[in-house]
Amino acid sequence: MNFIDLFTSLDGRINRKRYWLSILALLVVSLAVQVIGNLAGGMNGAMISGLVFVWPSFALAVKRAHDRNKTGWMPAIFFALVLAVNYMQLAGLHEDAFGKPSLVFGTVSVMFLGFAIYGFVVWGCLRGTTGPNRYGPDPLQPSS
Repeated sequence: MNFIDLFTSLDGRINRKRYWLSILALLVVSLAVQVIGNLAGGMNGAMISGLVFVWPSFALAVKRAHDRNKTGWMPAIFFALVLAVNYMQLAGLHEDAFGKPSLVFGTVSVMFLGFAIYGFVVWGCLRGTTGPNRYGPDPLQPSS
C-alpha cells in the first residue's frame, strides 16, 4: 500500500504498528498546521485546520477495523461524533445562555469519549485477524 492510499483509501488492512506510526506522523503534521491556524485565526482557525486531518485518521481507523474483519461503521460513528463536537464548538452550541456546557454538547462529548476509549482498545491495541479475511491479506504475513 502506497503513502497516498494509506491516508486516503478505505480499502485494505494495516497492522497496529503501521497504524500507530501513521497516527504519530499525522499528529506531528497536525500540530504544526494547528499552530499556524491558531496564529492566523485563533482557536477557530486551529479547529478548522485540524479538520483537514479527519479523513486521513478515518481511513486509518477503517483499515484497522478491516484488519479485525469488521466494517467501517464504528469508525464512521466515531468520526461523526468528532465532527459534531467540532461543529458545536465552532457554532457556539457548546454553552447554554448562562455560559454552562449545554446538555446536548455534554451528551455528544460523553459519547465521543466512549467511542474514543473503544477505538483506542480495538483499533490501537487488539491484534487483527490472523490470515486473510474479506478485506485482504494479513499485513503481518510476508507477501509472496
